[in-house]
Amino acid sequence: MTIHDVMTENPAFCAPSSSAQTAALVMQQKDTGILPVTADAFSRKLVGVVTDRDLCMAVLVRGRDPSHVWVQECMTRDLAACQPGEEVSAALRLMREHRVRRIPVVDEAGNLKGIVSLADLVRQRSISPAELFDTLEKICEPAPVKPSKPAVTLAA
Repeated sequence: MTIHDVMTENPAFCAPSSSAQTAALVMQQKDTGILPVTADAFSRKLVGVVTDRDLCMAVLVRGRDPSHVWVQECMTRDLAACQPGEEVSAALRLMREHRVRRIPVVDEAGNLKGIVSLADLVRQRSISPAELFDTLEKICEPAPVKPSKPAVTLAA
């Protein structure tokens, strides 16, 4: 079974110049926790992804106005993607390696074609429960902690 057989085609997307507020509104309207980010509003060239968690960390944690935070400030640029003709096992492998539940699908030129989620794969009866469980287990492992500046200074 190929990724094309299970992916969501033509997902909603945004541009790096979109505001965090606009991205969040699209996520709400489309009932999704991720938006692929394309080079601009007219292009399908994938340049990153932004998640609801990314928006939360960039806006809420820092007490910023979401209408003045741009997606380019909080999107993930270094991402894994797969192609429609690949086997679904490729998507599962990428999910395990990158600890993500969703993988963008692009053509040979890097243009957005769709998105495949762990939920899409769970609905397929042809994937073994053991492989799905192994993927979910790996995704849920804690990621290495990155040192960062605290968003709020606490009084001693």
